[in-house]
Amino acid sequence: MSTRKFQKASIEELVQWYEEGAIAYGQALDAADSRSANRAADKISGAYRELRSRGATSQLLPLLQSKDETVRSHVAAHALEFAPELGEPVLLWIEKRPGINGVAAKYALKAWREGTLKFP
Repeated sequence: MSTRKFQKASIEELVQWYEEGAIAYGQALDAADSRSANRAADKISGAYRELRSRGATSQLLPLLQSKDETVRSHVAAHALEFAPELGEPVLLWIEKRPGINGVAAKYALKAWREGTLKFP
């Protein structure tokens, strides 16, 4: 997706694309499809950057209740930037789960605590 497409999108579309990207990312990892995972990560990052530029990152917070663990994991990690009191507990829970999301949550929390976590 182009930067222009993100810029022209509504906040609702950006949130929807973020969620779709996170779901696609999880599916791509499960399938060991790095090309699709990279495209999905680009979609997530593009939507997040645009939401941040509009001061609308809080619109992602309802996705912390998603039934999809990968969606929750992405939102919780991004929430460390603007609502750590909401993102951290979700990551702490996910960190205890088996699989890639648990590992990602562990390292996101570690980097955040060390002050080295970078946001797109």
